[in-house]
Amino acid sequence: MDEAPSAAAADAVVACARAGEPDRYLAALLAPPPARPHLLALAAFASELARVPALVRHEPAMGAIRLQWWRDALQASEEGARTGNPVADALRATIEACRLPRAVLIEAIDARELDLARRGLADDAAFAAYLWKSEGALFALAAGVLSSERQQADLRPAAVASGQAYGLARLLIGLPYALARGRVPLPQSRLDAANVSSAELLTGEDSKAKGLVENLSQEAREALARARKQVANLPRPVRGAFLPLALVETYLRALERPARPILRAPAEVAPLVRVWRIAVAHWLGRI
Repeated sequence: MDEAPSAAAADAVVACARAGEPDRYLAALLAPPPARPHLLALAAFASELARVPALVRHEPAMGAIRLQWWRDALQASEEGARTGNPVADALRATIEACRLPRAVLIEAIDARELDLARRGLADDAAFAAYLWKSEGALFALAAGVLSSERQQADLRPAAVASGQAYGLARLLIGLPYALARGRVPLPQSRLDAANVSSAELLTGEDSKAKGLVENLSQEAREALARARKQVANLPRPVRGAFLPLALVETYLRALERPARPILRAPAEVAPLVRVWRIAVAHWLGRI
């Protein structure tokens, strides 16, 4: 990249990260200053990708075109001209500065391609792959930004477990939104095990969904326990990449509030709670 980004472009990246990925935005603000713009670029990238399925609800082909644009932007020559998109340009600068693997970023794009499909995932293997691509890959990339050449820890186990825990919690929090768009984001194997159909979820049959949501919440807690063990073994500077995990238990408790319609009313978490949970995890050095 031949020019430094303008103040307006940097502000656009910050605003995008804050609006769509508040947990990753807060974690980035607590990172060392040299890493901060790179983590904000990753958060803004995740925010941009997550917006695509919602923006093209009735025209999934347009969403596929938009996601292909992102693939092309990331795979373009390092010497190429700026794209004109502040988030894409910031991310390309981050890829070069931090030597991030483009293949992992492409996996994050592929996850949103799956979000465009009306039909859900087929089985548990596909579900695990989706959680890696949609959330685990972003943890791995953030950890790559914060790790140094002297820190040779294997980041993938922590990223995989974190993606499962955080991905499940966010999926459950966002389930009413997905259903409102006519999409069931759960694998058919889980629906069959819970004896619930996609049609019942789409029509808001809370009684049928309760057991399914409870099982997935328990699975998220088990993944969170594994993630905490893995993250605790990483160098302390790298643990900052995993600060969003501090919100998993908060999300799950919000889901369990009594008298809340599981499939129709999104669970809410107050902004100050987000700040407090992430700040405490940062100060203590553990999730």
